[in-house]
Amino acid sequence: MFACIYGQSVSKFEVSASAEAEKTTSILVNLAFEFSPLIEQTSADTVLLDIGGQGILFGDPKAAEAATDEIEAGRNLAHAIARRATALALKISVAVAANPDVAIHAARFFKGVNVFPNGDELSQLQALSIKAIDCSLVEIDEKRAQEIQETLALWGIRTFGDLARLPLAGIAERLGQDGVRLQKLAQGKTDRRLNLVRPPLGFAQSLELEHPVSELEPLSFILSRLLNQLCANLFEYALATNELQIELKLENRTQHQSSITLPVPMRNPKTLLRLLLFDIEARPPQAPVVMVTITAEPVKPRAAQTGLFIPLAPEPEKLEITLARLAKLVGL
Repeated sequence: MFACIYGQSVSKFEVSASAEAEKTTSILVNLAFEFSPLIEQTSADTVLLDIGGQGILFGDPKAAEAATDEIEAGRNLAHAIARRATALALKISVAVAANPDVAIHAARFFKGVNVFPNGDELSQLQALSIKAIDCSLVEIDEKRAQEIQETLALWGIRTFGDLARLPLAGIAERLGQDGVRLQKLAQGKTDRRLNLVRPPLGFAQSLELEHPVSELEPLSFILSRLLNQLCANLFEYALATNELQIELKLENRTQHQSSITLPVPMRNPKTLLRLLLFDIEARPPQAPVVMVTITAEPVKPRAAQTGLFIPLAPEPEKLEITLARLAKLVGL
């Protein structure tokens, strides 16, 4: 599943168009990193996220089927993004779909939060004007795209649905492979990899907050963003971490420091986030937080091969979370 964020900054001050675009791009990318480490900056006002596997954090535990749970998780995540954007003074729209290019077009041309189940893409996009189609998503340059648009206009093709319903053989014969790729784009059937944003290098991530934070929920979004960037860096270098150090600068000019030692090297941001939240809940800071710094000790990842006749044991990551929950319950 993919989520697309499309929006612009709500600024009370007059600034140049280029400065405002640069500011918006930075804010959108940072917002996206709060929810996923896999980010594509499609354009200055459009950011795409790979949100696969978010069911644990945003899914409905009562969902009867995996597909239903995935849709519900996508919807909950999209609303979480919208709430966070409001707090950042961003005016955005969010779309969730199984196809990244469907999510991009939906976010750009549908307001609010929209979720499209797999297989329902064309019925949702078919009324969009063919002039709204983004040819760059299928690697068609601007000059060639203009030629194709003129040809489609002569054919009387006005919408995504019109293009999607044309016979494939005729498209291939008259427009070549560019036309075939464009038709797949209109049908919501493209298949491509994201052009990922490289997070800042290093194994320490810091963020100075605009406003002091005293509650765990807004702090968890900040921690999630920093951990996503940190784990993306570890993955980039084929490394993991067996120790996390967190430093919170507080409004009263003191510091809250703690560290988590892991039994095995890890680089799963969701697991690390839960462990950090358990640690903060057990030893909360004594004043609102104004700056967060997380440092990871880089080590080689765990390599293990189980034997055929060795009894199965719990995964170390799940076991560590369970132990942290037990420690919280008994007050250790």
